[in-house]
Amino acid sequence: MSTRGHLGQDIEARVAAWLSAVARVPPDGFTPVERFDDVPAQARADSFYWCDSIFRSELNPHNEALGARHAFHAATDDTPDLLRHELAAGGLELTITEGRNFVLVQVERSCLDILSLCGPDRTAAARRVAEALFNTGVESNTVGVPAAASSPAAGPVLCPVPGEVPDLEEGTVFSSNPAVDPDLLACWKDRTECGVQGGRLYFLCYKKSSQRAGFANAWQWFDDRRTGVG
Repeated sequence: MSTRGHLGQDIEARVAAWLSAVARVPPDGFTPVERFDDVPAQARADSFYWCDSIFRSELNPHNEALGARHAFHAATDDTPDLLRHELAAGGLELTITEGRNFVLVQVERSCLDILSLCGPDRTAAARRVAEALFNTGVESNTVGVPAAASSPAAGPVLCPVPGEVPDLEEGTVFSSNPAVDPDLLACWKDRTECGVQGGRLYFLCYKKSSQRAGFANAWQWFDDRRTGVG
């Protein structure tokens, strides 16, 4: 198998592990908070930073006008520290789950039943949601990403990529830029995963910047809370 083939398998395994970890948390496994200030300090700061970078203000869970509901899940043996935001805006109902290394956006079937559409319409709907969700004013210098594609004027994250009509079925996963290694991202925008799980369309963004090499321990995101610091 080629190096790219092994890389693809490794990335798929990582994404599957993150999705599975989120799915293992039962509904009552998240603790609601009245104020986002009640979230552990490091995770709170990270969440503000990444949500402001990734999302358009109209769908940013920290936009107070949207009235998002916030909750957190403290790590267990088989689940990492997680934050959850639930909101409805722009005709979309979203559940946004953050881990230390990713942001998972799940589009509820009540607003978009992706599998009820025919093939090309599924792809078009996924692109429309991506355009509505993601911030466009982000510049990148990730190695391997063409300059034209990484400029702020290039527009929103294109997932699926133009000219491709993937089979969006249950369990499907595809990438906006499969040639780029997530470990080497200098900007979250340069690779986004998209797929269908449990009948829901989802997008997964990597919390990566040029200042961070690899990924951090997802079980230590709330350590300041555990030690009484935050």
